[in-house]
Amino acid sequence: MQRLNDRDFVTALVLFGIGIFFLSSTGDGVKDWIFPLLAIYLMLGMAVLLLGRFVLGVVQGRAPNIIEGFGKDRMVVVDLLVFGTMVLAYILLMNGIGFWLDSLLMLIAASIYLTKTRTRRSMILAVAVPLATCVLAYVVFLHVFYVPLPEATWFGSGS
Repeated sequence: MQRLNDRDFVTALVLFGIGIFFLSSTGDGVKDWIFPLLAIYLMLGMAVLLLGRFVLGVVQGRAPNIIEGFGKDRMVVVDLLVFGTMVLAYILLMNGIGFWLDSLLMLIAASIYLTKTRTRRSMILAVAVPLATCVLAYVVFLHVFYVPLPEATWFGSGS
């Protein structure tokens, strides 16, 4: 029974659950085209690989990599709560402030949070890299692939 707490097995089950949930809720709209489906198939593929790795480990008699819990490492819980809150805010603000501004703010907040040494140089990089990433993504998504993205509803037209 302890083998069912193996990290690969639990992660595979979670990925299968998320992938199947989102696969069942895809539709025929433009936004349900190749990018979301590709992400779902990639997630399901990773779940299959992890499950195969788990089964191979059982067959070979390898000791399981048991999930111990969060009791010893409280920073993991703090990081999960911070990023969970950031993702929730990202989702809730998407339609209000638009995809690009929301993504920029999320990337900057994550970069600053993940920066270990907060020097002037690292803070400039924590803002410059997400800004450059969003500009590049804007050009690629809107002018190369023509991907429709949520626009701001709080500021009138466009984001």
